[in-house]
Amino acid sequence: MLRFRLYLISAVFALMFAGALYRLVDLQFNQSAALAAYRDQRLSHIEQKAPRRGRIVDVDGNIIAEDQPTQDLWIYPARVERVNRRRQVVSNLMPLTPDQMLAIAAARGDDRTFERGVAAAALAGANPLVADLAARLKMDREEVANRLIGAVIAARPASRDDLVYPRLAMEDIDFALALEIRAARANPYDDAMWNATEIRTGGKRVYPAGKLMGHITGTVGKLTAEEYEILRGRWDGDAAVPGTGVIEKAGRVFFSILSDNERNPVSDEELIVRLREIKRSGRMLKSQGYFANEIVGRGGMEQYYNQVLRGRHRLQRLRLTRDADTGRRRFEPKGDVEKAENGADLRLSIKLDVQKQAYEIMEKHIKRLAAEPRLAGWTPSGVAIMMDPYNGRIHALVSVPSYDPNTFNCDFTKLAGDPRLPLVDRAVAGIYPPGSVVKPIVGLAGLSEDVIMPGQKFNCERVMMLGGARFNCLGRHGWVDLESALMHSCNMYFYHTGEALGGRRLYEWFTRFGLGHKTGIDIAGEANGVIPRNAYTRRGWATGNTYHLSIGQGMATTPLQVAVSFAALANADARTARVVRPHLLIPPVDPQTPAEEALMHEALRLDQPVAEIAIDREAMATVRQGLWETVQGKPGTDEFGTGLYASFPAPGGGFLLEVAGKTGTAEWSRVVGGRAVKQTSHVWFSCYAPFDRPELVVVVFLPEAGGGGGSVCAPIAKELMRMWFNLPERPLPRQEEGTLG
Repeated sequence: MLRFRLYLISAVFALMFAGALYRLVDLQFNQSAALAAYRDQRLSHIEQKAPRRGRIVDVDGNIIAEDQPTQDLWIYPARVERVNRRRQVVSNLMPLTPDQMLAIAAARGDDRTFERGVAAAALAGANPLVADLAARLKMDREEVANRLIGAVIAARPASRDDLVYPRLAMEDIDFALALEIRAARANPYDDAMWNATEIRTGGKRVYPAGKLMGHITGTVGKLTAEEYEILRGRWDGDAAVPGTGVIEKAGRVFFSILSDNERNPVSDEELIVRLREIKRSGRMLKSQGYFANEIVGRGGMEQYYNQVLRGRHRLQRLRLTRDADTGRRRFEPKGDVEKAENGADLRLSIKLDVQKQAYEIMEKHIKRLAAEPRLAGWTPSGVAIMMDPYNGRIHALVSVPSYDPNTFNCDFTKLAGDPRLPLVDRAVAGIYPPGSVVKPIVGLAGLSEDVIMPGQKFNCERVMMLGGARFNCLGRHGWVDLESALMHSCNMYFYHTGEALGGRRLYEWFTRFGLGHKTGIDIAGEANGVIPRNAYTRRGWATGNTYHLSIGQGMATTPLQVAVSFAALANADARTARVVRPHLLIPPVDPQTPAEEALMHEALRLDQPVAEIAIDREAMATVRQGLWETVQGKPGTDEFGTGLYASFPAPGGGFLLEVAGKTGTAEWSRVVGGRAVKQTSHVWFSCYAPFDRPELVVVVFLPEAGGGGGSVCAPIAKELMRMWFNLPERPLPRQEEGTLG
């Protein structure tokens, strides 16, 4: 029996020894790689480095927007120490503890304003780092403390361990201070106060053209917390993954943070890195790869082409190490996960000198008009557009007033409260009744649909009655045909034409020429416009509605849409008029990268027309003749058109430049106390030149300026064309303004 017990005990010990030996062999040979990976995960984290944002240049290569290097101050909110063989997270921002910092980080909006204020006051009074930074940067201590606390709040750490990773605290600090901090961190025997900080090279977006290009370029800013939450989604385990970018591996679904292809297989190492990063803090955003606090475009081309301009971030693995001499713990680079790619440059069709002169011309005329007594209380504003009629490339796009994107973030509150609305790009996002500038389309539609005949005349007695309602004209023009009706902007002729066409056909012809819907310009924030048609009106459609629509009332378009419609009139050949897409992007000079190749193909696509309109050659010739007479007057007579002030008479007879154009004066009302009160009219002038071989479309619009498009806008358009075609200045005898509508 004793021997049996000895055998049994020996067998048990042998099994235990064999199990231990097997476990040691398994750990050494089979699981060593997995354990090493686990150790690396615990001691390292993935850090992103933003690339250089792409530049924006004009057609000649002049800089419109670019990044300039800055020295940014990053802070480590906490550090890791071992106390009594236990790992402990200790605050770098004493007297704040990690728990206090987490409480502040949990604050959303203004819910924890009091706690943040108390923390800032405590930091300002007791922390030597805050005191030194305030003295060096010549800032108030509480402001510095708020910046540091804000860095912690912006990151919203999910755990105490997350507080050991750096957070951006201050951007573009003094270069001398940045050098001092770098030197102090490199010196193991220097003051340890700067160990909580780090200097990294960042970038600041600058716009040399300032307000000249404010609406075109837009500006940049950081992702807000709300935008970040929307983009990031939430990790709810392997089965539920937000967003569209997913990766499947061994039957499990993982959230994609690096792959452009939603179901592109990845290596095991990349998969581990991605899964760990998502579970740890969820900083990656969907398949686009956005990061918290990343700089993104805000309005204009910065927003429209943000994905191209932002480039591809560099993801770097950092490993926690300890200095052998000083014992300091710090993160050191350990290989790259993904290399950075700088953003691609955008080359625009705009010439900066042309844009500058156009802006100065608009400002000069607007300032002169604002000084007139009749416009007391007017909000000075206006739009000027210069565009190629064949491919839609924009040479100048001016909206006054504008803003300086360099100071946008500092001046936002002031800009948002400005009654002149400088943040609104009136050329792209402003919708207004176009008035008589749509009459060429109505005349072309009437001839094409055979509801009026070439040479057919209507009698204008200045007033037409319809069911007790008065429909007026600018003057008593007598019997007029289409050319004379365009030259004098006679409403009566187009009332009859519009009535014969009907509301539905008017709607169809307006939309064919690009009115009432987005043009597709490559600037963020474009407006649609409104053109009613009788099938969608609540109260039915009356003849009076058709009358209003036929002279450009009761509808709303953007100035850019008017430019598109005139481009179609200008580029029409014997059978076809082409609707172009206005745009600013043109192909890069020498594409090298895939992004630049893509931009080249996109620019070539934008040059192509978006639609073609079948037209009658004789009808188009009649309309063009009317537009020619609007500016130059009727040949062989003393009659002049409403666009007289846009003409270029030559000293010996004839014209230096023949222009085809149309004036517009659009009435509108504002409801005050339940009653419609008539307001000062909007005024327009739209044209193209030269008449026989058009190469430029010009649209000038001044909201609520009154006085008639021919008197107010035509002289501005003339000055813009003189600048573009480099024509000499010659004064024109001034006619009666009241007849230039």
